[in-house]
Amino acid sequence: MIDTIGTHPAKTPEIIELVERPAAIVRVEATMQEFPRLLGEAFGLSARTIAGSGATIAGHPFARYLSFGDRIEAEVGFPFTGTLVPTDRVKQTILPGGRAVTATHVGPYDDIGTAWDRATAWMSEHQLECAWPAWEAYLTGPDDHEPPATEIFWPIR
Repeated sequence: MIDTIGTHPAKTPEIIELVERPAAIVRVEATMQEFPRLLGEAFGLSARTIAGSGATIAGHPFARYLSFGDRIEAEVGFPFTGTLVPTDRVKQTILPGGRAVTATHVGPYDDIGTAWDRATAWMSEHQLECAWPAWEAYLTGPDDHEPPATEIFWPIR
């Protein structure tokens, strides 16, 4: 079982077994243009709340998509260990365990749709039924000295 996001990134989609984990999240609703700025704000707010609670970040930052279209609705934050003291904006949720399809995208965020398309096609080829919500974990960020790497997770039934 994989118990930390990003430990075995796969460029080719594959099925993995995830362990359920608590996460601190900020709910974000935004246009595509607003989303990157709000993503950064949500990461900062959730990380500060985890630290302020005496808990520990236990994985890569993520965005779990509740809806995607003209407006994006997402839960944005970090998995953690310990006890979270929620705030008016930072809530606790669970990143689900179970079977999921994963794939990794290395390159500009503008091209991440190729990883989602690859995973969707692969699931169709293997007659797998996807479940929502799916999420992205950001293995490296725009300020790192390497290309951005993003791992996607799509629960399956």
